[in-house]
Amino acid sequence: MSVADGIRDRLGSEDGPSPGLTAATALTYLFLYGPILVVVLMSFDAGRYGLRGELTFEWYANMAGRSDLIDALLLSVQIGLVVMVVSTVLAVVAAFGLARFEWPRRKGPIATYLVFVPLTLPIIIYGIGLFVFFTELGVGRGFVPIVVGHVMYTFPFATLVVAAGVIDLDRTLEEAAMDLGADPVTTFREVTLPALAPNVLAAALFSFTLSFDEFLISFFVSGAGAIPLPVRIWGMVRADIEPEVYAISVVVLIISITIAGLATRLRR
Repeated sequence: MSVADGIRDRLGSEDGPSPGLTAATALTYLFLYGPILVVVLMSFDAGRYGLRGELTFEWYANMAGRSDLIDALLLSVQIGLVVMVVSTVLAVVAAFGLARFEWPRRKGPIATYLVFVPLTLPIIIYGIGLFVFFTELGVGRGFVPIVVGHVMYTFPFATLVVAAGVIDLDRTLEEAAMDLGADPVTTFREVTLPALAPNVLAAALFSFTLSFDEFLISFFVSGAGAIPLPVRIWGMVRADIEPEVYAISVVVLIISITIAGLATRLRR
């Protein structure tokens, strides 16, 4: 019996998966999505600390009447939009710099490493560093430090998405446009940017999603009058769970899934 036959026998026959594989798959999905399902169910249940089996929309009504939650939600959206624009513009510039610039043999990998190494760093390092940095500058906490921190966090992800498109871009299209008399700016506007539009839009949506959900950086640099939604939610569950947190969590979940789904479709 070949290795492939052995693997097929372990995973399941050609007629269908084995009961063991089916159970393992179901447990994996339950592990990944079980907590999310519980939050969704709790948002429609009358129980404050556990499921009682009584349908209610009270938590959503209470959420709509809480100005602190609505203000935090709108602030997170504002921060996400600013971060989306800034990160995407910087990502386009960085992607072309990394993919098109003729780097010396040793400096090219170093430049790439410096752009993408933040992907491997703990986010809490950003939070502590930004807190100390802005405190020393006398800026304190607020909207601007949050935006700067989120841009630092989302920029490498956006660059990775745009750079993939720049690498795959057919440069003969740009060369043909220039041969027909187009200057570099016109070529970029009329040929390059439209070809990269799916990658640019995907990078923008990913940047917004990452910023909208980011907690650690916001926790260290947010202050009075500028408390984004993740920090507000943390305050609602720190001492005692307020049931409105279930409803607002579902709203955040819907927003995040929608944007992430759009970004994934655009990337394809």
